Amino acid sequence: MSSYRVAVLVAASALLVLSASEASACSCKEMSTKESFASSDLVVRGRMKLVTYGVEMPGGGSDGEIIRLTRGEFEIQKVLKGTFKGKNLSMYTGSGMGDCGRLGEFLASAINYSDKKFVVEFGLSKAEHAGQTLYFTSICDYVKGPKDD
Repeated sequence: MSSYRVAVLVAASALLVLSASEASACSCKEMSTKESFASSDLVVRGRMKLVTYGVEMPGGGSDGEIIRLTRGEFEIQKVLKGTFKGKNLSMYTGSGMGDCGRLGEFLASAINYSDKKFVVEFGLSKAEHAGQTLYFTSICDYVKGPKDD
């Protein structure tokens, strides 16, 4: 029983260290929901169909370094801000371990894909990279989940 307690203590300590390092590594300018919505290039409402962890960023890094991200395949129900043609959108975020990523939101949305009421809104930043238009989101960007009404 005592080895179980030690394992729990070690795991809890590791989580505290990880969350503390994540908090210190990523900080955002404090903005209201309205301000974060306004600062987004594109805001979409819909459901996450698929999440792929560890994908290589299209085109790679500027210095040839491999950049790994999380890609979400998002099914758009409505474009709330900006323009996007199509019903499916690839969006990218970090892993959520100190890189400001929204891995948790991506996974929660994908897990609840079959629930038609589990709709999420993501604010995205648009970037041109290696001749492609890519859309990114981070914890600093607008998001609205099904429980945020």
